[in-house]
Amino acid sequence: MKTIQHLIILLAATFVLPATAQTLRTGLLAGGSLGLINNLEPRSNVFHGNGQPVQYAYDYQYGLSLGYRFRIENERNDRLFYDLDAWLNGKVFESETLYLGDYNGYRVKAISHDVSLALAVSPSVNYKLIQDLYVGFGVEPTWYMVPTTDGKKFDIPCVWTLGYDINPKIDITLTYRLGFTNVIDDKFFKKGNISDISLSIFIPFTVK
Repeated sequence: MKTIQHLIILLAATFVLPATAQTLRTGLLAGGSLGLINNLEPRSNVFHGNGQPVQYAYDYQYGLSLGYRFRIENERNDRLFYDLDAWLNGKVFESETLYLGDYNGYRVKAISHDVSLALAVSPSVNYKLIQDLYVGFGVEPTWYMVPTTDGKKFDIPCVWTLGYDINPKIDITLTYRLGFTNVIDDKFFKKGNISDISLSIFIPFTVK
């Protein structure tokens, strides 16, 4: 956690530039993602309310996101720029419950889908490699405000980006996001974290 705190401080420090060296672009963000679950370890000896043993499985399937971006460009160094994104994320999970008790000689499986809504703020530092192709790194403090599981409600994923500025009106970004806390369900799983790969579009509205 200390490492993540140091990263946040470093990112915040990089945003402090002389006012005369800044150009601000703001606009709409929209994206979609494919989800991954890492290091998922179920708890042993989990029982249903009727005393029958059960097994749980969980899958993070996909997500949809809508947000707003503040892009700070450094006129003194046209290769370096900064993004501050505010996101509303919807994540779809599939849960599977297998009841292992004796139900007239059968095992019963139940499958359901859950949706979690999360608010996130994502500061990042970006560097142009060639022309309009750039890479970036940041963190994304995320609050799961409408959870459908019993997992942790807060996470601070690290974010790696590869983007391309097609023209002044549109920018596309491929992002890998790696979480660290168990936001899945700490009642049934000892540990586990989620990650995703997303594709987003930035449409600037204003330039100051």
